[in-house]
Amino acid sequence: MHRKNLWRELPRLAAGAALVAGVSGAWAQDGVQIYGRGNVGLDRYDATGATAGPAIHRTRLYDAISRLGFRGTEDLGGGYKAVFQMEAGVNFDTGTDRAQDGTANTNVGAFLRDTFVGLDTPAGRVTAGRQSVYWQNGAIIPASNFYINADVPFFTGVSTGRLPLLISRVNNSIMYTTPTLGGANASFSVSPTTSPGPGFVDSETVAPGAAHDARLHGLTVRWQGAPYAAQLDVAHKRTSSDAVAGLRPSGTGLKVMAGWRYMPGAQISVIGVRVALKDLAVPMAGFAARGDDLSQFGWGFAWEHMITPKIQLLASAGVLRDAKGCTSVVAGAAGRGCKDTGATSYMVAARYLFSKRTAVYASLNQVKNRANGTLDYTGMALNAVPNLSPGADPRIIALGIIHNF
Repeated sequence: MHRKNLWRELPRLAAGAALVAGVSGAWAQDGVQIYGRGNVGLDRYDATGATAGPAIHRTRLYDAISRLGFRGTEDLGGGYKAVFQMEAGVNFDTGTDRAQDGTANTNVGAFLRDTFVGLDTPAGRVTAGRQSVYWQNGAIIPASNFYINADVPFFTGVSTGRLPLLISRVNNSIMYTTPTLGGANASFSVSPTTSPGPGFVDSETVAPGAAHDARLHGLTVRWQGAPYAAQLDVAHKRTSSDAVAGLRPSGTGLKVMAGWRYMPGAQISVIGVRVALKDLAVPMAGFAARGDDLSQFGWGFAWEHMITPKIQLLASAGVLRDAKGCTSVVAGAAGRGCKDTGATSYMVAARYLFSKRTAVYASLNQVKNRANGTLDYTGMALNAVPNLSPGADPRIIALGIIHNF
């Protein structure tokens, strides 16, 4: 599926939608909803100033996390409902699964975004499938998820450039979400899948006879009491005991954030992110050795404000500190170990809203890496090369349109 033209799959999607509609009697209470988003634009990507490596200059038509989905519920009575969601990623710019750097985008295809089935009960919701764990910041840090093309890259906690935690959409996951009490609820997740990442495996697909003890756990706690909101995200993955000789790699992510809606249509938020990798499976050239225990911390803020009913302004900024835990410098382009692996990043943008569902926007996103930093826009699939040269400073200037349906 990954290497097929996605547009060839659209007849199957349409047939699936028709089938779902045809059996809507089985979902008579709430029916089936077809929904999606198109987010497309023209941008200029530049990355200059690398410690060693060429400058990059690209003018591109891009797609920013467009999708097509189906979801529905069936009322089972007594406070119980069956729920399902099937969501496919779509690249409007090419119709393929290729990201801007030419590699496969693992979230593009049918159905490679959040796809699950489960039950809503008086005691909470239980779902199983491919689901988002840890990385989403919801309405507290909303820019790249809901408004424009990109934001400060490490705000999701998926990667700091040098430390790729790579926990986002997790296969084979079971999630329990509590009822909301006093404005608070929580989601607990578990999965035998710890991939991707060097040394991390999926216990459901490893070779016969291998240890089946790889695990991923996630916890998200949310609270909202107008005009304030807060969220805690924790995720930990540990590979199987026999995946890497002499080591057992693990990764942990922690995010804490809070938002204040100081007036209708306006919010200021703060966020802190920490990523840690233990028992590094493979050395990283110019950075860290096999077996190192590494960590990196960053923090920042985000702001949004509707200055008129049609015009919205957005801004954010973040500081990523140098990584810690490098025991020796591995030969490479930078050769500095943990030194100078930090970065600063900012975003400024403006949107004009034609309606509640359609807007155009202009945005500037900038990362300033230190001499051995490699922070890039990989989480948004807007990086121009698979591996940024240490010290390069990626910048994206974009004009785009976003439509929700």
